[in-house]
Amino acid sequence: MGDLPLWRAQTLLTKEPETIEWIDTFNDDEVLFDIGANVGVYTIYAALGRKVRVLAFEPLAANYFLLNRNIEENRLSETVSAYCLALNDADMTGSFHVRDTGFGSALSSFAEAVDHKGEPFTARFEQGMVGMTLDGFIERFQPPFPDHIKIDVDGIEDKIVNGAARTLADPRLRSLSIELDAARPDYTDAVVRNIEAAGLSLIGKRRAAELDDTPFADIYNYLFRR
Repeated sequence: MGDLPLWRAQTLLTKEPETIEWIDTFNDDEVLFDIGANVGVYTIYAALGRKVRVLAFEPLAANYFLLNRNIEENRLSETVSAYCLALNDADMTGSFHVRDTGFGSALSSFAEAVDHKGEPFTARFEQGMVGMTLDGFIERFQPPFPDHIKIDVDGIEDKIVNGAARTLADPRLRSLSIELDAARPDYTDAVVRNIEAAGLSLIGKRRAAELDDTPFADIYNYLFRR
């Protein structure tokens, strides 16, 4: 399955220490929505380490397969549910523009072939995909309501936030961690304002020092709490 999934597992505690610290604040039996779960390293950590119920959303076919394999291998099917679904600002069918079809890959995008910097890219593969708003998903399927939401989607954060207005404003939601590009201040500030308008307060933004001098040096996890 390649080296990338192994690297993701090996760097679980060091790549995003702020995410681990955040998950460690969860109480047992709380609910996490992991949006952009990739192969599930944070999903599995939350479910095993904190006894958290997780709904994981991952559109990329290869990652969705491995995400479910990880759920199976860790015997977590009673507490973790994975959905091959692109959360978005509208209920629709469309294309998931895939840059790399390999296991553990990232930087793909739903509906528009635009990357995390807002720049267009050429997709290697166009994967058919269903998109839904988070509000619509919750209203239609009535899953356990999230206490916490993690968003790591590499480029359509604004659409996901716009499609989750009711969810973000619900007082049952305690915290949100979202990965954003600080080098896009207009875009990022607008996303932050929309989240704050829902009643969540920005606690801070962090990233690992190991990202210094890399193409991802401006990518931070922004943490909000109610």
